[in-house]
Amino acid sequence: MSASPSRAEAPAARHTRSPWVILAVLCLGLFMILLDGTIVNIAIPHIQGYFNTSFGNIEWVMNAYILAFAVLLVTLGRFGDLWGRRKLFVGGMVLFTLGSLACGLAPSIELLIAFRVIQGIGGAAMMPSTLSIIAAVFPAAKRGAAMGVWGGVSGLASGLGPVIGGIIIQYVTWPSVDGSWRWIFLVNIPVGIIGVILALRLVPESKNPTAVQTLDLPGVGLISISLFCLTFALIEGQKYGWTSPTILGLFAGSIVAFGLFYWREHRVSQPLIDFSLFRSLNFAAGNATGLLLSAAMMGAFFTIPIFLQSVLGFSAIKAGLVMAPMSVVIIFAAPLAGVLSDRVGSKWIVAAGMFILALGLGWMAGLVPGVAKISPSTTSLSLLAPFLISGIGIGLAVAPVTSAVMATAPKERVGNASGVLSTMRQVGSLMGIAILGAVLQNRVTANITTGIAAVQGIPEAIKQKIIAGATAGGLQMGVPKGISGLPAMAAKLMETLFKTWFTNAVASTFVVAVILAAIGGLCAFLLRRDVQEASLAADAEVPAGSAVDAAVAQAGDA
Repeated sequence: MSASPSRAEAPAARHTRSPWVILAVLCLGLFMILLDGTIVNIAIPHIQGYFNTSFGNIEWVMNAYILAFAVLLVTLGRFGDLWGRRKLFVGGMVLFTLGSLACGLAPSIELLIAFRVIQGIGGAAMMPSTLSIIAAVFPAAKRGAAMGVWGGVSGLASGLGPVIGGIIIQYVTWPSVDGSWRWIFLVNIPVGIIGVILALRLVPESKNPTAVQTLDLPGVGLISISLFCLTFALIEGQKYGWTSPTILGLFAGSIVAFGLFYWREHRVSQPLIDFSLFRSLNFAAGNATGLLLSAAMMGAFFTIPIFLQSVLGFSAIKAGLVMAPMSVVIIFAAPLAGVLSDRVGSKWIVAAGMFILALGLGWMAGLVPGVAKISPSTTSLSLLAPFLISGIGIGLAVAPVTSAVMATAPKERVGNASGVLSTMRQVGSLMGIAILGAVLQNRVTANITTGIAAVQGIPEAIKQKIIAGATAGGLQMGVPKGISGLPAMAAKLMETLFKTWFTNAVASTFVVAVILAAIGGLCAFLLRRDVQEASLAADAEVPAGSAVDAAVAQAGDA
């Protein structure tokens, strides 16, 4: 992330445009890339049905974007310091817009996944540039208000994503059948074009002349290989077999690549991740909590739209509206948590948030006494309480955990610390989708294999065909492909049974998310208030650019 001493930014800050106009342009790009993170969730069942593809491929539609974003976030932030933040912002927006166009016109699931990588690279270029430019154009007295607007736009984009996605899929048509999902990508094109024009005309250029002119490209390669191998193994484990040489080799390759990355980062002057920061218990515990928060949250956000549309039969817009209260609560709970953490410290607020999130997820998993777990007969009204509880938990944890981590970092290393936290949260999102997706595939296959054996009147050959389809990831809208070979009445009966088996598998994924959130709550207890208070006393001495740049971490969960 940005190194950003104040003096280095002074020349670039002498511009004639109102900083609020510049902020509006930056927020337009920010809104676009963060909206894309949640709007796609609603379209997952429709994309799967359109391409007649496996559940594993659908996971890649999400994780290809996050993987590219997570790996390149820190590196591209440093590119902006060296070559110009506006150049990087505009270049990222152009790339994101072109990637959106390609995604919207993708003729195959494989190309859609590839084009999502392009979107992720563009988003990773834009995100750090927005905050670095804010640091350059706003005076210190107004920077807090500007960051408040920036944070509000982040929350608004995440909250509106499911609703906007539902409206587009429900009401905007496409020439081919069930192709309306393409508009969730194509809607970015006019926004991107307008954003590029406005940025070139209104946003001033800024650089950091003191930034070191070297980049750890081998480090980028090693961490990319490690994350890719781990993600591929988790997503494709059910297809290839968890004990197959391919999957075991990928797990081993991930460990080896990360070990080499760790070794290298201790031997370069400008590491991508400064592992010495983890010597602080507060920093380590805060990052672990942030990673687990993102894993539980994004894993659940990935699974919930599938359940709402595939099992409950909700339309896309209804699914978006049902999920909206969770996002709205996050928007209001996060600022309140920030105020409370200033008074009582981050430890208790973060811990409470993580356990409340676990409660909300546990409600749907049937772990709360006296409350039934989700089922094919679940109503939207019965989901309101667990969604609100989960939203409150997320909102309470997001901001205070960022404050706790950044309070630990020495003031001259705030930029690096913010980059580490942002990357850890993106990795958490990546792992959450991959792990919960792997659990979902595994449990669906197990439930179908066990359940179908007890069904009478279906030829054994058909049963084996259905089991083979489920094992290979051939689930579409919760139903294996093999069902198409059955007579109408038998197919209807099996569809009902499949929805029950699929729902039980979804409940199992929520159990895993509960465990992740609960472990995060325990990690939060390791946070120390005294470290935070000591750091707050020195806040006035932190270079302006570094202090603002640290807020990148808060967007990691948006």
